[in-house]
Amino acid sequence: MKRLNLIPGRSGGGFTLIELLVAVTIGMALTLAITLMLMRSEAGRRALTSVNDASNSGAYLAYTLDRTLRSAGTGFAQGWRNAYGCALQAQRAGAVFLPRTSAYPAPFASVPATLRMAPLVVQAGTGAGGSDVLIVQNGSSGLGESPLQVLTNSATTNNLRIPLTLGLRGGDLVALVQEAASGTPADCAIQQVQAGFVGDAEQTLDLGGPFYGASVGSVTLANVGTTQRAWVVPLGNEASNRPTFQLLGVADNNTLVSYDLLRLENSNNIVPLADGVVDLRALYGVDTDDNGVIDAWVAPTGSAWGSAALMDGSAAASVSLSRIIAVRLALVMRNSTPEKEAVSPATLQLFSDMPTTLQVTHTVADTTLRYRVQDFTVPLRNAMLTQRP
Repeated sequence: MKRLNLIPGRSGGGFTLIELLVAVTIGMALTLAITLMLMRSEAGRRALTSVNDASNSGAYLAYTLDRTLRSAGTGFAQGWRNAYGCALQAQRAGAVFLPRTSAYPAPFASVPATLRMAPLVVQAGTGAGGSDVLIVQNGSSGLGESPLQVLTNSATTNNLRIPLTLGLRGGDLVALVQEAASGTPADCAIQQVQAGFVGDAEQTLDLGGPFYGASVGSVTLANVGTTQRAWVVPLGNEASNRPTFQLLGVADNNTLVSYDLLRLENSNNIVPLADGVVDLRALYGVDTDDNGVIDAWVAPTGSAWGSAALMDGSAAASVSLSRIIAVRLALVMRNSTPEKEAVSPATLQLFSDMPTTLQVTHTVADTTLRYRVQDFTVPLRNAMLTQRP
């Protein structure tokens, strides 16, 4: 076969047509192989990044929720017999915001207008996609974490007396809790310590500021501690060391969000905590014989452990609230980059190690996305250490 002369000025040099075709074929094969390797490497990198992102978000939320829930009830758990179940009354600059006069913003529109003091209540199935909503109340004053009794007939329109005001400062938020009458908790009011106040051995506690009111909802300050015993519950400070009375739930945009029940920022907006969260479910760990040990795990539903039952203001509800000593949470996390084919199962089983009555099936909306379940248990330390009946 005649060779092609590809080098000018040189006779008989170059490559034959067959040699050129073989070289081109080999080059195309190598190019295809390298391309496939790069595509597989990129797909693996995306998958690993997606899984890591979901894992990191889940770990962050597990830490955040653990820190929030573990101390639920701080400040008022020691006085649970009178505090648990009392209807919260609060105002800011004279405008009442508890009880709520309109629906909470989504995804908390189903949360009842009247909220009662309790470390943790789970409202089952009212978040986006049927997820649960957590109602968490947690003081952070660090002042002995116990109520201070109001001296009898000492309250006026702007102050009251307690055995010792040491540790209280201007801007502190406190809850006024009264003795339960006939076993039914009385209403309780959020008040505020007057700006500039510095507690010491004196007994008089001066009240004032945005959260102060001579009357807050159904609670009249001058009547506190007159016909029944009452307590001041330190909750924290408006400017620093803030209490966390909040709602936690999943919004429609697959984001875990919170809402500040005390309106410390004077805002009605929800706050995003983390994206990629498509479901949140909870179980209660309950101590049925009051020995500080979990005896059973129960779903937050039904006539005994549903949110309506726990927040009906009855003496039985207060006892039930005191017996919730842990919560188990399951978060379903999802990445945001779809694959070309299905990479996830059609359903995910939450609490799979529990009896079937407590298991929850999550239906995967898009199997081309990667999902991860974060399951963890949080002990409620205040409830565990509280002496119950």
